Amino acid sequence: MSIKKWLRQMSDEKKEKKPLHPETNFLPPLKMFLAFFNKESRQKKKKQNSEKQEDSDEKKVEKLIEKLSEKDK
Repeated sequence: MSIKKWLRQMSDEKKEKKPLHPETNFLPPLKMFLAFFNKESRQKKKKQNSEKQEDSDEKKVEKLIEKLSEKDK
């Protein structure tokens, strides 16, 4: 088999083969996946930090109240 025939045959095979589900051939860029997961992790961190901040603020307020109440006595 000559090279020309082989190349023709290969190109014909590629033309004949069509994907069964063309929508499955699309893959989004990796950056899209990473950005999605990064966004989720940032949101979780923000929630945790805000909860910690609220807890620490409450503790500070309680300590200040205790100190003031001790000074009043």
